[in-house]
Amino acid sequence: MAAGLLVLALAVTAAFVRPAFHHDNPLLATPTLALEGLQAKTLYFNGAARAWLLKQRPDLLTEEDHSDSSERTRSFSQAVLNYKLFRQLDRRYRFDAVLLTGDPSQYQPLLEHLLTTRDWTLRYADSTSLVFRRGAGKPWSLSDLDPIRARFAGAPSGDRAMFLAQTGAKLVAAREMEAGKQLLDEAIALDGRLPDAWAGLANYHTARGDWREALEEVNRAVSLDGESLPALSAKTLLLYGSKHYSEAYEVSSKLVSKLPDDPNILFYHAKIAHEAGAYKAEIEALLKLIALAEAGNRPLSGYQIYLGQAYAKTGQASRSIDQFMLALDDPDLTDEERSLIMDNIVRIKKKAQ
Repeated sequence: MAAGLLVLALAVTAAFVRPAFHHDNPLLATPTLALEGLQAKTLYFNGAARAWLLKQRPDLLTEEDHSDSSERTRSFSQAVLNYKLFRQLDRRYRFDAVLLTGDPSQYQPLLEHLLTTRDWTLRYADSTSLVFRRGAGKPWSLSDLDPIRARFAGAPSGDRAMFLAQTGAKLVAAREMEAGKQLLDEAIALDGRLPDAWAGLANYHTARGDWREALEEVNRAVSLDGESLPALSAKTLLLYGSKHYSEAYEVSSKLVSKLPDDPNILFYHAKIAHEAGAYKAEIEALLKLIALAEAGNRPLSGYQIYLGQAYAKTGQASRSIDQFMLALDDPDLTDEERSLIMDNIVRIKKKAQ
């Protein structure tokens, strides 16, 4: 259940880079470029990609994909948060490509899974989308971006800077760290007043533990726009990474107030609240996450384990054990997770005697 700082940095970076699209330029506002050359016999795609496929590339869809209520549509939507479900779908359909469009926060769990397995390779990236293909093949490289850059040749410098900043942020989320940094540097060279670019660069340095550079960059982003979500998220990440948990909690609370129903923001707010000792806020965030997961028919056990631990921290032994028992009902729990739950239950019962 635990995650290292680098994994957290990648996830939080992705979760908070908003908006996903820049609405003034069609090439930034839609995944047109990603869809133009996309070819696949069997394609997996996330929910945000489906809407654009229906409009621009229905030839890549099955008949069942056109139905909002089909089992296939529901499963595709849920699999971005449950890589085990993705694997079940892959065994059934044998995908040869994966299209992930929009804000990486919408598909971060699946993205992390694709990046840690050997059977999928990043083959395409731009400011709106990532495409993975099955097998080793030739991995994506920065030169692959050249034809896409050319499409922005006549665009205003601000649009070109936004394209570079958003693509750089996606590359950081996809662990293409140095390529992401190069694009973020180029974005700043084009528009030094773009908070998204400074925030992305701060997240890059935070992930590497370069605290001084990250602090300078996040302060620049916040000074340019104190309400910028990428800037606020970068500050949260920096404070969390440098173990200034109380300050991180304050900034994270502001983000939650702006996006109160975003599962990824709520989840990382709960983690930050836990480190800051704000267990009441942690419990509130986890309860909301469970409600959102129930509404979306998504797995609950991970949140229930965290909630059980939070209840234990506040001395609510009965509620803590209830949550752990509910989590045990999940047939997909690993042996490690079941062992963790049982250890917690035994410890709580001993303490209550």
